[in-house]
Amino acid sequence: METATATQGQGLTRRAVGDADATPARMPGSGARATSRDPKRKLGRAKRGLRSLAAAVTVSAALTAAAFYASGAGSSSGTTKAPSAAMVAIARAGSVAAEAVMALAAWMVWAEGGLHGRPGATLAPFAAQLLAAAAWPALALRLGAGWAGMACCAAMAAGAAACVRGFGGVNPVAGDLAKPCVAWAVLLAVMNYKML
Repeated sequence: METATATQGQGLTRRAVGDADATPARMPGSGARATSRDPKRKLGRAKRGLRSLAAAVTVSAALTAAAFYASGAGSSSGTTKAPSAAMVAIARAGSVAAEAVMALAAWMVWAEGGLHGRPGATLAPFAAQLLAAAAWPALALRLGAGWAGMACCAAMAAGAAACVRGFGGVNPVAGDLAKPCVAWAVLLAVMNYKML
């Protein structure tokens, strides 16, 4: 009789313990292990995502701004004339803004795994476009090499157009965000042409 009662007691205990163990997994915040629905875990992911977004946009924009800072106000050479201060300011502001938008689009693609999954269609054109944007101030403004600046503008436009297509295959919004960068590269080419 004691054995039957002990067995029944163990059965009740096992069910009670099993139910108690299952309850915290379903209900977040009850002090047990966290699940994927836990608000704290979601908040942690969101904070890491914002940090990586801020880093991506800041690095890209800072690289472009540093390239303009290092190039100075621009100079003239035998084949080019010195740009006006207003033209340099517009080129600087537009280029930094365009690179920040392109970095945002690249981050959106990275967040969905597109930079690793399709590096030839996403990462390579983004890197080429960023390098061309960083090289343009040194070539067109500091050295006064107008035709080299035009080549940089062409590379920026081609890289941005490739990003529109590559990013759009992963995330349509990221592809749309890259479109103004193509327009900016064309506008920068027009400004560069006026310096010839």
